[in-house]
This record gives sequence, C-alpha cells and structure tokens, in this order.
Amino acid sequence: MTVLVVGAGPTGLALGVDLARRGVPVRVIDKAPEHFPGSRGKGIQDRTLEVLADLGIRDAVLAEGRHTTMRVYVNREFSHQVESGSLITPQWKLEEALRDKLAEHGVKVELNTELLDLDGTTSRGKIDADYIVGCDGGRSTVRKLLGVPFEGVSSDGSQVMLLGDAEVSGLDAGCGHMWTGQGLYALTPFRTVPQWQVQIVSAATATMEPSLESFQRLFDDMVGLPGVKLSNPTWLSTYRVNIRMVRKFRVGNVFLAGDAAHVHPPAGGLGLNTGIQDSYNLGWKLAAVINGEAGDALLDTYELERRPIAEWTLGTSSEGLRKITAAMANGTGAIEAAASPEHKQLGLGYPDSPLSRNLVDWDGPKAGFRAPWQESLRRQDFTLLTFDDVRVLVRPDGYIGVVGGPGDDLSVPTYLMDK
Repeated sequence: MTVLVVGAGPTGLALGVDLARRGVPVRVIDKAPEHFPGSRGKGIQDRTLEVLADLGIRDAVLAEGRHTTMRVYVNREFSHQVESGSLITPQWKLEEALRDKLAEHGVKVELNTELLDLDGTTSRGKIDADYIVGCDGGRSTVRKLLGVPFEGVSSDGSQVMLLGDAEVSGLDAGCGHMWTGQGLYALTPFRTVPQWQVQIVSAATATMEPSLESFQRLFDDMVGLPGVKLSNPTWLSTYRVNIRMVRKFRVGNVFLAGDAAHVHPPAGGLGLNTGIQDSYNLGWKLAAVINGEAGDALLDTYELERRPIAEWTLGTSSEGLRKITAAMANGTGAIEAAASPEHKQLGLGYPDSPLSRNLVDWDGPKAGFRAPWQESLRRQDFTLLTFDDVRVLVRPDGYIGVVGGPGDDLSVPTYLMDK
C-alpha cells in the first residue's frame, strides 16, 4: 500500500521521512519546479526539536541554527533586548535536512509534479496510491479537490508584510534588530548563511511589491540609519494575514495537514511547528493500519486529536497578533508582547482522545500528554515504562497512551484493538 504525500514543505517532508523509516511505500510530489529557497518559517519550537530528534535530523538542524537576541528600537531609539524562545534557522535549511534524511530511505522528492485528481492523476502520469495526504499549503489543491470548506477570515489588505532574504552590511550580525514606531522593520541574521530575514510592515507595504529597492527605501525611511545596505536578495515575498481552518482533516483515504488544514497569523512562530506535529501524529497511525497492526478507525483519531490543537493555534496566534499590534501602537515593544511558554508546545496534548486512558490514579503525567522521558523512549515504537506499581504505555509519537496498574493489559495489540 502506497501513501502519496502532496507538498514537499516541512509538513510533507516530515511525513515522508516518518513513513519511509517505518517501511511504508511513500511518494512525495510537489508542483514547484525547484525546492523552496526562503527562510520563511525560521523558528523551531522545543517540541518540534524532539520530533526532529526522533526523525534523526536534530543534530543537523542544531548545527545550522541558534537562539538569537533581538535588539528592539522604539522610534529609532534603543529600548530593550528580547531572547528568542525558539531555534532560529532558515526554513530552506530545515527542508534540506529533511530531504537528505528522506533520500537515506530511498525516497526522492518529485518536483514539477502537480496533482490533478484524487485518483492519483498528476501532470506527469498517474500514481497508484491507497492514501493521499495534502501537505500543499494554504492554497491546497488537495483541499480544493476534496471540496472541504476553508472556514475563517482573510485580511482586508490594509496590513501587508513584505518578507525576504538579503545580505545586510553595516549592522552587528551577532543579534537581530527590530524597529517599531512607524510600523515594523525587522532584520534577523542566521548562523551559517550570509542572508538575513527581512520583515516589514508599514502603511506603504499594502500597495508595494517586494524588491531590493523597496526594502532599502523603506529601511532608509523607517529607520534612517546611515551606512546600512541590503544586497543580494535570494527570496522576496508578500504575506497577508489569513485565519482559516477546515473542520474535516480526513475524508475517506485523503487527509489534510499543515497549512492545507489551518493557517493563522505568524505571532508565536507556530505554523511550521504545528504542521510537522500534524505529520508526526498521522505517520505512525498510517503505518500501523497499513502494516495490519490496527484497524481503519485508528485513522479517525488524527482529526480528533489534531483539530483541537489547530483551534488553539489559531486562537493564540490571533491574540498574539492583537497584542503585538497594540504594543507597536503604544510604543511599548513588539514581538515579545505575544511571547508565551505555551508556544514551546511541550504542554499540548490529547487528554480527551479515545486513545488516552487513565486506568489508575498517580502523581505522574496523565494519559494524552507528552511523556517527559523523551530521551528514554524506543523511537518508532511503543515504550512500556514501569514506576513501582504503575505502568505507562507511551505511543510512538511520545505521548502517553495508557496509565495502568500491574493487572491491566497494556499490550500494544490490545491498545490498538480497543480503538
């Protein structure tokens, strides 16, 4: 049985790696003619780093990233410093590491290949697939072919962010720099590449095309710091706020994940991370069903578990955007207004899932939540841990499935069959 993953961004690549390492035949296609070149989703949260460790690429990602200090200026005057809560690395570097790991499993991304129909027809021929997973972004072809509504609201166009990657001279590259007071102008350097990420929001950006010339002109107008020059852009883009999600993450043998299922403001840096964790939830379940270890009903728990997370993500990122906008207007700060320990995503879980079963009471973590013993777990498989008279069955994705006593049947077949 083959899984067709549509979209080779972080969500699709993570799913491809997870399936391939479990022995599931998988094809990963993308309609783009070349791999994505931008730094867009540059913040990797702590929970995602745990996922990347399990997928075998955390060390490679850590070698490319760093936690950055951001110097904040209000009305051109230095105000304070903010420490990044996530690992900062260009999105294209993360994707590169995922593609390399995927290749180790014998799978290569098929570029310039567009899905035309849910029967597997593509622009380069038909792919016989038993399952299709749409990881193809906010404009998802898979979602449109399914006819699943993308409910929510879109920006009225009054607030547009210009985004890009360019080299910057004349500034300290040991930290990031953010100016507020006349909008927002942020420059974030990276550890191993010469480009910085450029983010700009002002009254002018609503009608302005992204270009090196417009980036430099806005810097001179908004910041007015002589001697700072931008050059050699490698990626230029425009971002408009959309707050949307689907109500159906599964329709038959077709699934939606990442931005194909939910989009939201960038506050908190949650988008890329939530998408990878969608894939991490779905991967082991698809493998269990395909390998004959579980029935089809297990796949229904993907939506049951991940839709509440998506709803939380839309809510917290929207509130974060409101706080950032207010802080900028009041001259009291910027991105730190939306910062929250919850954004590390270590405390999120599935306590209401039918896969979460507390058979005994104890003082440790409850079923449905992340197991705090991540480095001790058997990767790719279930782990059974014993603490005196309490036994804990941890799922392949690192969440606690069952908390039971000595007489309870915590075998994996029973756990999966009970579903």
